[in-house]
Amino acid sequence: MGKVTVNINNRTFQIACEDGEEARLKELASFFSRHVDQLQGRFGHIGDARIYVMTGLLIADKLSDAITQIEEIQNEIKVLQSNNDRYKTDTHSLEELLLNDIELLTNKLNEISKSLSV
Repeated sequence: MGKVTVNINNRTFQIACEDGEEARLKELASFFSRHVDQLQGRFGHIGDARIYVMTGLLIADKLSDAITQIEEIQNEIKVLQSNNDRYKTDTHSLEELLLNDIELLTNKLNEISKSLSV
């Protein structure tokens, strides 16, 4: 089990994590700390608990927006995949029609050729 020391709002915290997750935990703590600092700059010193809750809510709001955007993109992807499948089917149908037309034309040309050779 790994341990990471992080500094948030001028306070040091020891956080346990899985081995190999130390770098990621430091990144997350830095991300959180930057948001704490931004809010601290806007509202001044309002207490650790309150600033941490506000930061958590701010990040949750961003996460919620990101999830909504991801869902919208996934829906767009489904529509595009559906359209692609439909176009593939349409293309296949067009190919069949073209092959049938070519076959009909070939038969007519053969008939014309036979009639001319007589």
